Amino acid sequence: MKFRWSWLSLLLILALTACQPATPTAMGTFHVPGSTLTPAPTPTWNLEPGTPTATPTTAPQPGQSPATLALVNGTLIDGTGAAPVPDAVVLLRTGRIVAVGPRAAVAIPADAQVIDAQGGTILPGFINAHVHGSYSEQILAAWAQGGVTTVRDLSTSPLSSVFKYRDQVNTQPQYARLVAAGPMVTVPGGYPIAYWGASALTVTSPQEARQKVTQLLDDGADVVKIALESGAIFGQKMAMLSPEEAATIVQVAHTRGTVVSVHVSVSPDLARALDAGVDDIAHMVTDELPAELIQRLVKADTYWVPTLELWMGVGLRGRVVDNLRRFVAAGGKVALGTDYQGAPNVRFDLGMPIHEMEFMQQAGMTPMQIIVAGTKNAAHVCNRERDLGTIEVGKIADVLVVAGDPLRDIQALANVGWVVHNGVVIRGGK
Repeated sequence: MKFRWSWLSLLLILALTACQPATPTAMGTFHVPGSTLTPAPTPTWNLEPGTPTATPTTAPQPGQSPATLALVNGTLIDGTGAAPVPDAVVLLRTGRIVAVGPRAAVAIPADAQVIDAQGGTILPGFINAHVHGSYSEQILAAWAQGGVTTVRDLSTSPLSSVFKYRDQVNTQPQYARLVAAGPMVTVPGGYPIAYWGASALTVTSPQEARQKVTQLLDDGADVVKIALESGAIFGQKMAMLSPEEAATIVQVAHTRGTVVSVHVSVSPDLARALDAGVDDIAHMVTDELPAELIQRLVKADTYWVPTLELWMGVGLRGRVVDNLRRFVAAGGKVALGTDYQGAPNVRFDLGMPIHEMEFMQQAGMTPMQIIVAGTKNAAHVCNRERDLGTIEVGKIADVLVVAGDPLRDIQALANVGWVVHNGVVIRGGK
């Protein structure tokens, strides 16, 4: 079916007009106005006789950072895709995971503080790998309270001081960890400048691309975001990075040990992104995804962050869901991301992105695939797979407990009882 870009452009304008990222704010007191987060239940203590553990009086409370913390009496889904471990123990010490396994295999120190999962599910902290407007303590706090302990902001405006702000909030565990790309890299007159009037980092040659992206990384960018947007979906032709400029940016980033995410919206631009060697695709394409491009994506091990929650809000359900279904069926790797922008007329979850997960299910993804997309795979596209995304020994202690079994009902992920971020209990207790 051929798209009628004129009406689609109108829908996008209505949905995304207010999508400009928020201006960085000064650090302030943690407060989420109008929060409807459900308080966690008061823990009960149901440990088997003889189990070495702490007494109930040492139960952790929000804001505490126990030297040793044990999560018990729950089923572990560790984020790797491995089979769940019933009656598991996860042992945390000084902000790191130090032991994981069945209760019979993990000794709990007598001085440990204990979180009883009450038969629920223990998981890694989730990651939203495509957001904007995250330079706000209130937004970062709401994500963390919902079990999303890391977000990847893939471009912001204005461009000054974003990395300093990131460094400030990342020292405070009540806020979701911020992975920051800084400005999107494009050309004069390219996306997002041409359509939104947004700020961006512009380059005019491969040499300038090398110089400016090197400086961007020196300034502190965690990842690099580029735009390869020809303008077809917007009903207008836009200037784009040349193949040489795009390839140079990828080469610089890879040399510096980081990754490149690319904004695309149609398949011809996707092909250009693959030619450049990018690491992840920041939106599902909205036209029919050719089989040969699916094969190229899988062979290159290029991840996809489909942002279905965005496209559903502008009436593109059938095509984008079918594209994702075919990509996953071919063995493609998916990372969870929504393009959260706080815009009216588009339904974005602030907290656990349950709607994005429901759309992933419509595309044929299993609950386990969705959990991996929101943990291990999302950590990968954040360039943080070494220390985030799974519950494994040595990794940072980002852990949550939910009531119920998300492998039976993905909605269970919204039933967050406990959140531990960087080893600090930020939600749960009495």
